[in-house]
Amino acid sequence: MMKLRSILIIVSLALAMVPFYYINRWLQEVIRPRDSAGRFFLFLFANFLGIVVYTVLVVGLAVRLFGR
Repeated sequence: MMKLRSILIIVSLALAMVPFYYINRWLQEVIRPRDSAGRFFLFLFANFLGIVVYTVLVVGLAVRLFGR
C-alpha cells in the first residue's frame, strides 16, 4: 500500500509540472524577454513569483490528498 501511495505522489507531482510549462511558454510570448534587459528581469521575477505560488499550491494539495 505504501508503494502505491509513493507512486501516486510522484505521478501527481509530475503531472502538476505540465500546467506550469504552458504558463511559462505563455509568459515568454507575452513578456518577450529577449527584447531588452528590463523585460528579461521582469520575466525572471514573474517566474520566481510563479514558482513560489505554484509550489505552495502543489504542496498544499499534496498534503490534503496524501496527508496523514
